[in-house]
Amino acid sequence: MKNGPAIPDLERFMGVWTAEELNAFFCCVRPSEKVSAPSSRDSLPSCGTEQLFWAYNSKTIAETKHGAAQALATAYDVLPDFMKSRTPRPGPVEPLHAYAKSLTYEFLLREACGKLDIKDSHCESVPLLEIFLFETIIAKILVAMNARQRHEFLTRKVQLGLMAAEFHSAEWAGPVSTLAALAAAQASGFGVYVGATTALGLVSHALGVTLPFVVYTGMTSTIAFLIGPVGFLATTGWLAYVFTSPEWARITRGLLHIIAMRAKYEYSRHELLADHIA
Repeated sequence: MKNGPAIPDLERFMGVWTAEELNAFFCCVRPSEKVSAPSSRDSLPSCGTEQLFWAYNSKTIAETKHGAAQALATAYDVLPDFMKSRTPRPGPVEPLHAYAKSLTYEFLLREACGKLDIKDSHCESVPLLEIFLFETIIAKILVAMNARQRHEFLTRKVQLGLMAAEFHSAEWAGPVSTLAALAAAQASGFGVYVGATTALGLVSHALGVTLPFVVYTGMTSTIAFLIGPVGFLATTGWLAYVFTSPEWARITRGLLHIIAMRAKYEYSRHELLADHIA
């Protein structure tokens, strides 16, 4: 068994990412800016995976189960031989992550879409859910803005060259508005990539996250937006919820980064938005 938490399909995606992109992913899923990214590129994939794994799973619950297994093994070892002969030997004590739920990228994507009330999130295709996720987040953020914030976001100038590769089918270059950038991206077959980085920039800024990755620059807004059951914060049960439930803000930042990277490295142009919606 692997020494640390594994998310096999995610680790396969990460094989082609640059060190900067791996570092940005780590910053998306870490619990706070106080957690520094590892300096070694070789360590970034496993460290980022571990951060995402424990953002979904409760380490508190896993530690409790792990401690119980250790206690059971210790108790068995001190039993007299005649009792051991009548008592089944407990299983071996596994690494901590073995007492948490195994994860895949697809599972996390479907769970996040379900949390956002995206219809048929349990059965739609993964590429389509990737599109629905960032579109839903952008829509929710725009609704949460007041009129001035919305106008500033949609008309803010951004540099297309900082966001994606060539926009062959869009005859635009240089700084354009956010709305025009999204339109240009879709016309060029980069709708998923630019849309995901736009949504990530919005969510990351709203949650006070600094991402060391140039693709997110200029795609921010000063809005109060948090994915998750904010209502829990007003109840006496919020503390227990924080310690035992998935941290959807971290998970969703990570998913948006993965979507952007998949659009950049894995999907050819004809596989993007138009063909999946058709």
